[in-house]
Amino acid sequence: MAPSKFPDEVNVFLVPHSRMKDLVGTYMDQLSTADFHSNGALEHLLPLLENTFTEFKSHEHIENQYILEQLKQRLKLVNVTSKAVCNCHGDSQLVEILNLLRDGYTCTSKPISEQISFGSQLQKAVSDFTQHFIPHMQEEEEIFQPLLMKYFAHEELLLLKEQVIQQHEIWKDKLMAQKETAENMLALLDTVASEVTDYRSGNDEEYQETLQTLVELTCENLTKNNKIEGHTVLEAGFDNLPQEMMLHIFSYLNPLDRTRCAQVSKHWNMLVYSPQLWKVIYPTNWAKGYYDFQYRDPYTLVESEWKIKSMLEDSDDLMSDSEDILSSQAEKEIQCYEKFTVNALVRIGEGVQRLVVAGGLHLNSTILRSMLVLCPNIKHLDASYTNITDLSFKGLASKKACVHLEHLDLTGCRLVTDVGLERLGNCFKSKLSGSFYKCGSCQSCKSCPKYQAPLDNARYNSNGSLVEDEVFSPGLLYLSLSGCTSVTDFGLQSLLEVTLQKESLSYMDLSGCPMMSGQGLKMITEHSSRLQPEDVYYCNRIQEGPYPDEANGCQNLGCPIRGCCCFDQ
Repeated sequence: MAPSKFPDEVNVFLVPHSRMKDLVGTYMDQLSTADFHSNGALEHLLPLLENTFTEFKSHEHIENQYILEQLKQRLKLVNVTSKAVCNCHGDSQLVEILNLLRDGYTCTSKPISEQISFGSQLQKAVSDFTQHFIPHMQEEEEIFQPLLMKYFAHEELLLLKEQVIQQHEIWKDKLMAQKETAENMLALLDTVASEVTDYRSGNDEEYQETLQTLVELTCENLTKNNKIEGHTVLEAGFDNLPQEMMLHIFSYLNPLDRTRCAQVSKHWNMLVYSPQLWKVIYPTNWAKGYYDFQYRDPYTLVESEWKIKSMLEDSDDLMSDSEDILSSQAEKEIQCYEKFTVNALVRIGEGVQRLVVAGGLHLNSTILRSMLVLCPNIKHLDASYTNITDLSFKGLASKKACVHLEHLDLTGCRLVTDVGLERLGNCFKSKLSGSFYKCGSCQSCKSCPKYQAPLDNARYNSNGSLVEDEVFSPGLLYLSLSGCTSVTDFGLQSLLEVTLQKESLSYMDLSGCPMMSGQGLKMITEHSSRLQPEDVYYCNRIQEGPYPDEANGCQNLGCPIRGCCCFDQ
């Protein structure tokens, strides 16, 4: 094999693969020199091979968790698909060989003929594995390492290599500890057997009592030793704890403390920015100095700024100082959004399921769009009381963003129009799914002459309904467009097209949306079996709307912040 063209310092496969190749050479020598015609040959060989293939299994697990999983996440972020990465380590050869080796222990007491037969079977299985394993390692070096070099920074690769080597060392230490414990147990059991034999008398009942007492003492002694060893390991350092336990501990810290911990070491940095720790994020709260994971009413966050703006309009004397306060706060928040997106969200975005930027008046649409692209698995988006525009949702469908969205709150987003809603609606649909309706009229069933037929290549069940796997989205459960004064029937219908197919909607607030029609809203409610009248809100000026005696009226009456058609704005 030609020398690696990648620098050794960032070649994450170099050290572990060197070890694996040494192991291959060792077990091939052991198998080639094994004489299965001799008693004890199989008994001697089995534990050696079991240790070797257990290490292979550990190596595979470490590669999956610390290299391939990181590579998969990074490729998703840049919208790159690699079948090689997805299918790696998908076979079960290692498991089969380990099972075969464990079955081999039952052959050690059988006749030589059966031991010879098992030996031949073992040699063939190991030979087949080796023919696959060597090219597999070469494939990793020639395909995955270039991808790592291309999409990871030099410092990231240094950290990744260090983590991989460290995990192999931890595994070796655990193996040595298990071996030592096993040897202690064997020694104690040998002592028990010796003492019981010496004490053996003609009284079987007395013999059984003595045996039970000695076994209990042995177990108690072994337990004490294990506790002492476990205590020593814990005192050796926090880093020796299992990764799952460390992540659980970090989960109790607030965002500020987590970022401080990330500066302690490279290991802590990687753990702190594990996606599973950041399922819920509140960038606006953090930009305003609230470093926790608590929801805050966004109305209270924007109310003070709204009052300052009102003061600017009423008094020229206060204008200069107030403008300085606003501009300083705005600059600080904008920098916080940008730094969080560039430095943190690119690493944790895969794990985010709930994104709350409510009350972020200084959040611009470009930053929010970047957040949505980096968080492809969000189910809950709260962008209420922001000045975002339709640009926030441009091209999200092509990035496969917002596909899983179930909760959408755009309360007070006056600059969002039908264009933005249609862009969001496109995120929920597959390329083959047909149009549920597009005419914008009061009817949506197939009997409507304006109904647009689905595409010819869409797949349907025998009853004519769209095949489920053609629609990726579960549909919206919660929708608030309160104060989105520019949206019309077309925008709402475009947004809810897949939702109505799923009949998933259970809450809808359209307060302060006077451009909706009553007939259009009726069509929505007729195709939303879960939507109860008490969970429907719409503008008081809309005539002939659904549930006229049961639905709630507009919640924005006299509210200058959310927007209301009845308020002089």
